[in-house]
Amino acid sequence: MSFLLFVLTLFFLNSCQIENVQSSSQTFFDMEVFLEKELSELSDLKSIKKKVTINDKVDEKTLDTFNLNTDLEIFRNSNINKVAWLDKYSVDSLFDNSRVLNELKYIAIDDKLKTRELTVNYSAGKINFISIRNNSKSSVSSIQQNLKYFPKKGYSVESLQEITLGSKQNLSIEVTYN
Repeated sequence: MSFLLFVLTLFFLNSCQIENVQSSSQTFFDMEVFLEKELSELSDLKSIKKKVTINDKVDEKTLDTFNLNTDLEIFRNSNINKVAWLDKYSVDSLFDNSRVLNELKYIAIDDKLKTRELTVNYSAGKINFISIRNNSKSSVSSIQQNLKYFPKKGYSVESLQEITLGSKQNLSIEVTYN
């Protein structure tokens, strides 16, 4: 009888083992990592074509001297891959009929976050483009930004700034890598 009790006790203790639960290190798309890789692959870039439009005034130039690292700071500042924000964004994934990822979309749940939406579009398993929508408001101004990044091709920034008791200012920057 004691042997049977011993076996039943072992069986019970064995079935009640605590599983080794691994913490989910869910992360979002990491803009910083993406840009570092992109900059390294563009290290031999010789020139860029930059078109800047402020309201209706257009300036277009081909630049042989530029600092792409600094130029892309606006994209780095839109990185949402922070542990503190894991519950601040909803994530949606789109797959094609072959179950290949076509798009990841992150939408801010918290109204206080500047980056409202970040979309990563894929084609044939590679990033086709990244689209970001930023909004920020203060008591004296509001700024809306739409950013797009096209790997190995260039990027665009559209910004609308409204100042209380002032005028609107539209800014558009289009950069093409040569």
